[in-house]
Amino acid sequence: MLAFAFAGVLAAQDRPPRIEGRVVDLDTGASVEGASIALVRLRAGVADSTRAETATDRAGTFQFERVASGDYRITVNHIAYGTFDDRVTLATGDRIALRMTLSPTAIALEPVTVEAFRDGTLRDRALGTARHRLTAEELTPAARSGDHLANALARLLPGVRVRSGRSQPGQLVCLEFRDPASLAAPGCRAPVVIVDNVRQANGLITLNTLPIAHIRSVEAVGPAQAGVRFGADSNYGVILIETVSGGAPLAAPGSTPSRIYSWALESEPYPWGKALGVAVGANTLGLLAGYALSRSCLSFEDLSEHFVGARCGGLRNAGSRIVLYAAPQLGVGYLTGRVGATDLSRGSMWKNAVAGTIMSAPGIVLALTDDQDGFPGSTGIGVLMTVVGAPLAAVAADRLFRRVVR
Repeated sequence: MLAFAFAGVLAAQDRPPRIEGRVVDLDTGASVEGASIALVRLRAGVADSTRAETATDRAGTFQFERVASGDYRITVNHIAYGTFDDRVTLATGDRIALRMTLSPTAIALEPVTVEAFRDGTLRDRALGTARHRLTAEELTPAARSGDHLANALARLLPGVRVRSGRSQPGQLVCLEFRDPASLAAPGCRAPVVIVDNVRQANGLITLNTLPIAHIRSVEAVGPAQAGVRFGADSNYGVILIETVSGGAPLAAPGSTPSRIYSWALESEPYPWGKALGVAVGANTLGLLAGYALSRSCLSFEDLSEHFVGARCGGLRNAGSRIVLYAAPQLGVGYLTGRVGATDLSRGSMWKNAVAGTIMSAPGIVLALTDDQDGFPGSTGIGVLMTVVGAPLAAVAADRLFRRVVR
């Protein structure tokens, strides 16, 4: 709302009226800079062509000099406060000071719709022709069923069919595009097969033997388009195949690959330094906390007493050993997995923890030995395995054994 507070009307003098004022925020009292002030003269209640405009400065002030007497409509306009107006009457010699308080007003804007396209979609539109493309996710059911690629493409891609019983030696089935020529022609009108930008010498053998799990995407280019894009020798069509880098099978989302993870799929290297720093810190804090919590039950002075001379009941003894041996490595495994996570893959907290425990558990045992029940240097080796080896093993496991999450 707009409020006018007349700070005072100066004594009338034989001079034109003058208006000065200040615009402030109603709630905070802060100056409103950049508000547009318009003064329009009214004759018989109707605005005429007499108009003056100004804007507020940094202090929110404005003024109109040498204004003729009469009735006026004063309008305030600001992008954050909207538009407000009121009337004011001026007499000869008046000098009016105004304090104008504004409250913020929500300004309704027309809705904006943003439509984004992936690079592949933009390329498809630029070509001006339809493209038929399958992704690894769409091929996953066929891979699980054990079907080979030729049958999967015939089932999933329009315009492609399988002709059985007309294959060359060593080929299982004939894959070709449907057109009048292929329906009447003898033999197999096999398309050109290009795998990772390399044209295959015998495309049908590739289609019948390439494992679906190794494929990232497949695109079928019909004969009409193939001749333009790939030359006259591709008049039977083209099958474009993009495989996973290094030939490693692309795991389904959430699944765990049966082999060591190929880091070639990642755009950034593994953060060894950061992951190892976090793992060492978490391992050290976990071991200190485990020692503080378990020392009342377990002995740390003699190896035999550590295992057979526990001072608490069965459950408390078992809990003390879990706190000492397993709990720190669970924390290391979790934090290492968080630090090493990428947009494409994640490490396993449990595998990280197991790798750390394999080093930490025997390290603790060796650290408790002395010259009588150990060997020279066994204590130092045990400390090294526990403090350094365990976090290093957890980080290595996080780097090597991962699951694809996209």
